[in-house]
Amino acid sequence: MTQSYSALSAYQAASKMVSSLGAVVLLYDAMIKEVAEAKAAIEENRIEDRFNATQKACKILVGLQSHLDFEKGGDISRMLDQFYHTIFRDLQQVNMKNSAALCDEIMTALGEVRSSWSELARNEERTGSPDGKPRQAAPASQEAEQPAEVSSLTLSI
Repeated sequence: MTQSYSALSAYQAASKMVSSLGAVVLLYDAMIKEVAEAKAAIEENRIEDRFNATQKACKILVGLQSHLDFEKGGDISRMLDQFYHTIFRDLQQVNMKNSAALCDEIMTALGEVRSSWSELARNEERTGSPDGKPRQAAPASQEAEQPAEVSSLTLSI
């Protein structure tokens, strides 16, 4: 079994257990973990480990960025796109400057955005809607005619 196959299998299994918003939160957690690993590698002078950790974080970031929907997401998608560009650039700077302080800045920024995604995921779990407003139940006749809409997040990392 190749590493990419096992990662894909793990993602497919996880996507059946969490919502799309929950998956985004988990991906932010993974990015924060990799940046923390890069910081530890800097402090221990493990240059190759630092590079590998920042590259893993970049792959997750690019995966998230590639799934932005600019038509439906409007200004929010454009702001996230700019945020992802900035974080990507900062991750490259971590490698060029070997800066633990920059890792802290990146983790803080990712943590702030992660908390917003987490709140949306909690709202969706609680009310069925990311904005926290309860969804109107469709009449029983419409429920039988229309299949439930399922959203998914598919990333190639």
